[in-house]
Amino acid sequence: MKALDTGVLLALLEGSTKARDLVRKLRGSELATTEANLLELTLLAGGPPAKSRGARLAALEKLRQRLTVLPIDARAIHAASSGWRPEGKGSAWSTVAMLGALEAAGCEELLTDDARYVSGNWHFRTKVVHL
Repeated sequence: MKALDTGVLLALLEGSTKARDLVRKLRGSELATTEANLLELTLLAGGPPAKSRGARLAALEKLRQRLTVLPIDARAIHAASSGWRPEGKGSAWSTVAMLGALEAAGCEELLTDDARYVSGNWHFRTKVVHL
């Protein structure tokens, strides 16, 4: 299973050629995201401008139906609390919850455009792949 981070999902929703090419290359792989990522995207899609809000939310729903959505449940919480080690100022709960959900589901890769995610910094087995 390969997980798509918020930035990659947002690029797909915005029609990025690079993101679409990535998804084409991943055909045959189970693609996933987490409830935390969907919450972030839903908040972005539901914001201004109001004129295009319905279309943004509909596009997000269509994308969501093509993904496995990993829950932030007891297994994710356990994985997050046992795998996360505070470094520096710490991290947002949503990031830790996301990584816990990936770890609990046995996700092998997190595809992201976020430089904060570096394999090893989080003490999780999930490999981080930067786009």
